[in-house]
Amino acid sequence: MTTILSDDQLREIWQTGFKSYAAQQWATEWRHRYTEQLRLVKGASSDTWLTPDFQAKLWNDNPIANIGSGNSVTVTGALTDIELASDLLNERDAVLPGDAEARGEYLDALYKRILAWIATKQYAKRRPKARLIRLFAAIFPDDMVCLMNARRIWQVQRLLGLRPIHGDFVAQHAVIRDHLRQVLGQPATVEESVDQSVLTWYLWQTYIDHPDEGAVEQPKVTREAVDIPEISFLPAEAQRRSLTCVSDNVSLLVAVVRETEQGLSRDDLISVIMQEAPQLQKSTSAVNVISQAQGGLGLITLTDGAYRPTTRGIDILTAPDPADALRGPLIGRVFGMGHLLLWLSQTPDGIAHQELASRLQELVPTWTTTQPGSYIIAWARMVGLVRSDSSTGHVRLVLTEDGEDYAAALPEDFEARWQIHAKKAETDAETFSGPQVVGDNGLIVAPNYSIQAIVDDGCFVPEDELKAMLELLKRKHNLILQGPPGTGKTWLAKRLGYALLGARSTSRLVSLQFQPSLSYEDFVRGWRPGADGRLDLIDGVFLEAISEAQADPSPFVVVIEEINRGNPAQVFGEMLTLLEHDKRRTDEALRPAYARSPDERIYIPPNLYVIGTMNIADRSLALIDLALRRRFAFATLRPALGSPWRDWCRTHAGFSEAAVVDIAERMERLNQRIASDQSLGDQFCIGHSFVTPPRDKPIEEVGAWFGEIVKSELEPLLREYWYDNPPKVKEAIDELLTNL
Repeated sequence: MTTILSDDQLREIWQTGFKSYAAQQWATEWRHRYTEQLRLVKGASSDTWLTPDFQAKLWNDNPIANIGSGNSVTVTGALTDIELASDLLNERDAVLPGDAEARGEYLDALYKRILAWIATKQYAKRRPKARLIRLFAAIFPDDMVCLMNARRIWQVQRLLGLRPIHGDFVAQHAVIRDHLRQVLGQPATVEESVDQSVLTWYLWQTYIDHPDEGAVEQPKVTREAVDIPEISFLPAEAQRRSLTCVSDNVSLLVAVVRETEQGLSRDDLISVIMQEAPQLQKSTSAVNVISQAQGGLGLITLTDGAYRPTTRGIDILTAPDPADALRGPLIGRVFGMGHLLLWLSQTPDGIAHQELASRLQELVPTWTTTQPGSYIIAWARMVGLVRSDSSTGHVRLVLTEDGEDYAAALPEDFEARWQIHAKKAETDAETFSGPQVVGDNGLIVAPNYSIQAIVDDGCFVPEDELKAMLELLKRKHNLILQGPPGTGKTWLAKRLGYALLGARSTSRLVSLQFQPSLSYEDFVRGWRPGADGRLDLIDGVFLEAISEAQADPSPFVVVIEEINRGNPAQVFGEMLTLLEHDKRRTDEALRPAYARSPDERIYIPPNLYVIGTMNIADRSLALIDLALRRRFAFATLRPALGSPWRDWCRTHAGFSEAAVVDIAERMERLNQRIASDQSLGDQFCIGHSFVTPPRDKPIEEVGAWFGEIVKSELEPLLREYWYDNPPKVKEAIDELLTNL
């Protein structure tokens, strides 16, 4: 848990630890330069102030703090801008509002106004944020400290137990200075004022800046205040080999940390994750999220049988932008993230997504696909390190301003030191046992998933038919598996999706079930109550999948179980038009029913595939209208009690040949009875899933097992079929059970 300093503790630090720190030679020299800069700024006459030479001292000199990557952001044009210089002079001489909150809000507004002016004048390609903070620290010494970036301000503010006020991080400077004056006393000299500012850097270094266990020791860029982001680098062999990611992963991690604040058991945490992210579907996926939060990013730790937040975990709860608290851990703990930033910093025009993913794949000998690299890119997008840029006519990834700051913090020899050697990678490959291409245990060596893998999993559909289904899906982009109950439609739909993806990747396959109450607002986008009681426009599962597919050229799959249980035309809305395989282009984009802006347009990218399942035996379900049928290819599944099913029963459940033949014949006679009934027909035949034993769990009493299946599963279904003819039900059941 995080530390909060009491007033008494702060006074003791000021009088003891900080006093020794400030007496060191380098610190004495820094404090002297800082003091002289304040005197220079305060005593400058109007004539002196407006000269380019003096403006250069304001903008470029670094007696207060070093600005690291900010050195590359020059503002040469600002040095001769008389209007801007006059504005700054007037602000120096102005009387600020009386209370700290009002002063903070005033400075925050002024900071944004000056940055906007510089952007309008095009004095710099990037906003000179750190330079302006340093300049403010000289002009407003009583209301600014020497911390140059937002993350350190929020961390020190929390360390002091202060409540954030309205406004961005600049506003918090005034609150911190006010607190220091109240606890330590009003500074009597410029030197004392400087010391209270330097104290914040000391607090950050002493109580907050702790490298991760096992981190590589990095030489300090400077002992004085600096704006370079802190990154705790694990050695290459200790870093995670990418992290899987799901939609809204940052919010999910925030929920995980929040729920563990009072301690939470593993089972309870899994339940919380499944409630927060129903798209994960399986508890094994929830375990992967726990792995992300614990070993992957260091947000939670297991203590005395309960998960609790680390200091970094508290960071993402208290930071205005949780993504900000994740940037450093992702770069320092996930292999490849630093390389991505380095390459983009060396290529200002950007790099195409696929090229980046391929280059990342080359870093690790055991990465057999570009998917691990795509995960890294997805995380970099989520936390605001990279963005898409199409100014050159082609969509490329470029660094954001935050990405440039973190790229500047990479060690000079980063690429040479952070490498995965082939021998180490082979060792990793031998120890991997996870089912996914990218495992949260840090190893990316899972085998590809193919048609043969579907057969090996226990599919009784002939291999040539499976290949035909997969080709239909690739060509049409939308496929519906239809058939009687128990033919394995849902089971096969997901595995066809995995075969299309080439891996059992739950991060690129989302599954849901249509229900009569499901609406467009649930599936695509609609208004929903927010935490503050107001209505928010929230994207549904389908729009989230579209967004992910647009951000990553790898294939994505949406599986819709029982697509005819809802009203598909109403649920899809305008998406129904966009589903067509020949309309998967930007020039076919349509305005959604609930648009976020008047010019918003949405299209479905060609790498998004939809697989539906349809029970054709349920009389209560809606028929699929012609408009939907035209957009989907259809494949029909039938009861499969042939050789593959029989081999499975013998191999995996220990059935004798006689038992296998007997059960198959009983089920085939039942299906003949159903198919010949004029009120039913072939679509009501009963599938093989009802009588398929589980894998590798031998059944000793096969007759008793089959009898239980008949009583508990088949008889209720037959009573639904012949609800108006009980004698037919009895006759069919008797035939199934006679001489068993």
